[in-house]
Amino acid sequence: MKQSLLARLTSQPDALNHLLSDLSTEQLAQRPIPDKWSVQENIAHLGRYQEIFLTRIQQIISGDTPVFPRYVAEEDPGFADWLDLSWADLSERFLGERATLNAFLSILHEEQLVQTGSHPLFGFMGVEGWTEFFLLHEAHHFFTILKLGGLLRAADQFGRN
Repeated sequence: MKQSLLARLTSQPDALNHLLSDLSTEQLAQRPIPDKWSVQENIAHLGRYQEIFLTRIQQIISGDTPVFPRYVAEEDPGFADWLDLSWADLSERFLGERATLNAFLSILHEEQLVQTGSHPLFGFMGVEGWTEFFLLHEAHHFFTILKLGGLLRAADQFGRN
């Protein structure tokens, strides 16, 4: 696995320290945009998707060239389990699952990295392509969390909370 991908897998979650600074547990659970996920729900989605991603990579390296459907969190019973976690448990589990994922990906061999699986939109990708997709998907949610945090801080500052 490219060192740049492993470095991003390791360091990207560190952005949450900045994104979540000064937000209370109550704010993390609020939906400043009523029909959109809260910060906590976004992180629950990312945590669950780490598990889905690990399972998909395990299927890919088996050499069967799997074809995966689009992942839809609302249709996944495992996502509901993540939503039920307290903030403290969610944070701990998110980081624990990330450590497991990083450890697994860091020991893959070249012959495993070239195995492919098909995404419904992006087509066939090797393990590194899937990892890039995973990181970009997560970064998109981190950007969403940045925007939600801004709305929550503004509401708190102006007493609209």
